[in-house]
Amino acid sequence: MTAQQRPLIGVTVGTTMGKGGVFRYTLNRAYVGALRAAGAEVTLLPTGSPPPSEALLRHLDGVLLPGGGDVDPRRYGEDPRPELGGVDVELDRLELSLATWAAERGRPVLGICRGHEVVNVALGGTLYQDIRADDASQHQHAVPIELGFDHLDHWIDIDPESRLSQVVGATSLQVNSCHHQSVKRPAAGLRVTATSRDDGIVEALESADGRILTVQCHPEDLVSDDWTHLLFRAFVQAAATGEAIGSGRARPAAAAQHP
Repeated sequence: MTAQQRPLIGVTVGTTMGKGGVFRYTLNRAYVGALRAAGAEVTLLPTGSPPPSEALLRHLDGVLLPGGGDVDPRRYGEDPRPELGGVDVELDRLELSLATWAAERGRPVLGICRGHEVVNVALGGTLYQDIRADDASQHQHAVPIELGFDHLDHWIDIDPESRLSQVVGATSLQVNSCHHQSVKRPAAGLRVTATSRDDGIVEALESADGRILTVQCHPEDLVSDDWTHLLFRAFVQAAATGEAIGSGRARPAAAAQHP
């Protein structure tokens, strides 16, 4: 990739059932908008057969795993319980394999909400199927949709030595919250870099090489908060250079020359 090109980010897309029982691909367009604003080109990676080919994947400079439904607990060795929400087995298959592929090849990965949980499971970690039912917390992390996706629900505390703290320039943030599952046992290759202040729920993970960074909140819906733009920009810069997220050695020309 030359300095004149934007990095290519792959974003996964699952399905929902629409009118007449027809399955449709769906994705919050805010993810695409945030990536493009940060200087990236975006390609969507939908579920279904055949899966994305290696020929396509090797063109990706980074991968974003977005929010969505629950991860099938069989993927981390547990039987489903009544509190489990809807699962998309095809999306699990796609995202778990893609997270593993990216980790093995050193491609930068940004995981958001479900994506945060998927990365943890892909690398060997486990989840709480339901935070409250599992007695992990009595706080309602699944904020009612009526409050809006940009509703700031609680504070998180960030490890000051983490890349996340370096990127956003803070050791605490007030975030939105749209989940009822969360990380239970972090994968061996990941470390916890942020937790919910009131109950210790894992709010961020990152890999030792700095190429994987995940958050439980939804930064794409917090466009009025400066830190969210810094996060997407750092991820896109890492994809442009092949460096770790937050290394600060990116080429600014890509975003400037391609409005």
